[in-house]
Amino acid sequence: MIPCGRALLYAEPIYLQAVRSPMPELRVVVLALQDRLAYVPTFEAVLTDLFGGGVSSVSPTEPARAASAAAAPQLAADPNSLIAEAAKDLADYQRLTAEGRLGEAGQKLEELKRTIDKLNAR
Repeated sequence: MIPCGRALLYAEPIYLQAVRSPMPELRVVVLALQDRLAYVPTFEAVLTDLFGGGVSSVSPTEPARAASAAAAPQLAADPNSLIAEAAKDLADYQRLTAEGRLGEAGQKLEELKRTIDKLNAR
């Protein structure tokens, strides 16, 4: 769960355990924010689907929202650059956590939250 404005962004990686491989394989990343849900194979792609104007896989009202978002004035930040920034923040957070640099990892998590807030403001 990641706080995102007044809402919570729920992120869930779904892995598949192969019979012949000891390592599970990431199959799908699920993101949910209020009444929006998206799931695709990568974190960056699911952010694009959820915030970048992609059509939700469960909500029939999402195309109308995407159309109204396209008609709204553009904010300073391009959604694709924000999505790339969020993906980089997540990768940095994971790397720093694995290295045991938890203070720096916490800072990256805060940066990720701010980036997601910017995406949500769109």
